[in-house]
Amino acid sequence: MKILLVTDLYPLENEQIAKALYYFVQEWQKQGHCVEVIRANFIINTLVRGRKIQKENIYYENGTKIYNLNFHTPFWFDVYKKLPKDFSLKNYDVIISHMPCGALMANKLLKKDSIKYICAVHFSDVVVLKSFLYLPFRNKLKNAYKKADKIAARSYVLQKKIEKIIPETQNKTFVAYSGIDTDYISDSIKATFNRDEVQISTVASLIKRKNIDVIINSIANVNHKIHLTIIGDGPERRRLEKLTQKLNISDKVTFLGSIAREKVISKLKESDIFILLSRNETFGISYLEAMATGNIVIAKKEDGIDGIIQNSQNGFLINSEVGELKSCIENIIKMSDEEIEIIRQKSLDTIKRLTIKESAENYINNIVNNDNI
Repeated sequence: MKILLVTDLYPLENEQIAKALYYFVQEWQKQGHCVEVIRANFIINTLVRGRKIQKENIYYENGTKIYNLNFHTPFWFDVYKKLPKDFSLKNYDVIISHMPCGALMANKLLKKDSIKYICAVHFSDVVVLKSFLYLPFRNKLKNAYKKADKIAARSYVLQKKIEKIIPETQNKTFVAYSGIDTDYISDSIKATFNRDEVQISTVASLIKRKNIDVIINSIANVNHKIHLTIIGDGPERRRLEKLTQKLNISDKVTFLGSIAREKVISKLKESDIFILLSRNETFGISYLEAMATGNIVIAKKEDGIDGIIQNSQNGFLINSEVGELKSCIENIIKMSDEEIEIIRQKSLDTIKRLTIKESAENYINNIVNNDNI
């Protein structure tokens, strides 16, 4: 199958951009599909996100052809002028868009030629669809979803949200979850739980919506010897460091900053409990990595990983409240070794079904189901 992916969320030249779509593309190519990418960048949006504006050009990376296109306006004019003269949607079997910029760009491309169209839902799309700040784009984005043959929601939570916002999508949604590298998945459950000093970890960009301050405030009041390792960096780091000093728990918290993925996995293997209470999370690979390395995961209800995590079965789902998190941590510490082993085993069983290979196959199977592509 010949696939055209349209998005602004595809890494180019070692950019620090989430790699979920990159992993999908690489796996699809391994499965024999031909994939090309249009990176449709709305310049203002690129700058607001603090990303570098890459030169317009055709790039080739790991066997993938990438059209990097920059637009001063949000795709108002003839987008084909940015593409080679011989470019045509007729050369593809399906067009897949991710993120609002991808959907708006795909919508413009489809006005000239019509092929099968899959439109994915991230939390960014939900924000645009619900906020008056994005009123000029909202109707165009809604039209893209209505035009799509199928909707690829990036989590179970997002599937519910898009069906509520646009009821017309209810009969054409499926969940396109992310996957994890099999090399990161433990062969067996972790044998120990360090009760002498429980090791807690989190992995996140240090920005407000990650709610790292909730974790810090919670552990300050936990009635047990614990240590928190925070992996990641960002504009909130200095404020969070000051918070640990204010709470007099600097000796209980380690800030590692940004480290290589292999070192992240190594640190997660040393951890007993993983906590991330992000709001407006599309999915979150870090949760999968934590599950794969034997952590008991605490996540936020009605957000990214909800639906994969089943509360009290293979992890825990709570609200982003200090008191509730404190109680959850203390209840886990009080659990018997047998109870912890059961949760870890169910978590490992879950993660074995969430490999990159499985997630990529799930995505394609939902696209071609009942079709003749």
